[in-house]
Amino acid sequence: MIQLEEITSNPGFSNQLENKILYSNHSEDTSVTYQSTYTIKYVIEGIKYYSFDNQNLKVSGNEYLILNNSQINTEAKKGTKGLSLFLSPKLINEVSHFHFGQNFPIRFLEIIQKNANQKIKNLLDKIVYLYLNNRMSLNQQLDQLFMIISELIIQEQVSIDDNFKKLKIVRHNTRRELYKSVIEARTYFNDNFRDKISLDTVSRDMGISKYYLHRLFKEINGKTPLEYLTDIRLENAKNKLQNSKASIFEIAITSGFDNTAYFSNVFKKHFGLSPTQFRKTI
Repeated sequence: MIQLEEITSNPGFSNQLENKILYSNHSEDTSVTYQSTYTIKYVIEGIKYYSFDNQNLKVSGNEYLILNNSQINTEAKKGTKGLSLFLSPKLINEVSHFHFGQNFPIRFLEIIQKNANQKIKNLLDKIVYLYLNNRMSLNQQLDQLFMIISELIIQEQVSIDDNFKKLKIVRHNTRRELYKSVIEARTYFNDNFRDKISLDTVSRDMGISKYYLHRLFKEINGKTPLEYLTDIRLENAKNKLQNSKASIFEIAITSGFDNTAYFSNVFKKHFGLSPTQFRKTI
């Protein structure tokens, strides 16, 4: 049975090892250390700080983090709201074996995510909505929701592991850290494509050279960082052309392109029509 629990003050638990949803609405500054099973940490409002396995991560509102079973320290300021989904090893192992044929323990890549996997994000938002507005409906759907979200995070990790093997680096730990850097860069592009982005700045923040990031990014994603970023911007522009009355200039600028002429050339090369021609076909 999956438990539902809510905390508003400093919790007294020392471990979280079973399937559970924990909604937190902190009425005071909080710091707690506990042993945890696999868990999805979703920050709804505010900022939470997580310390585990010699790592320290800051997760802001609308971001989530998947953690492996380990000892975790969580800190949050008054007013912070969050959702934790604790997924037992038994559940994760059963789903992993049944759907993906994995016969060994899953180890998730512990990185902060926002919109990288929209299906996971949508499910988390759905759980939050049901918890706050329709607890009875949430109780009826809990088993199914836990199975679906377990499948999604394992499917994502299996895909990550497949890409992970593409890196031509021998040491496992080195590959893992470099892969995390590439995923962090991709997440940054997804969240900031509307802004002017410097690959020099991104690579410096990742702690690797621009050339190395370029090479690793293409090995894993099949595209260079610029190609990936351009595709995101074009899809955003295409969506706005279809669903808004904004001018071509507005769409170009708000999609991350420097000027209309460059945007029109890239759009036509990619879709076979200029933005104006494309809009006329709608």
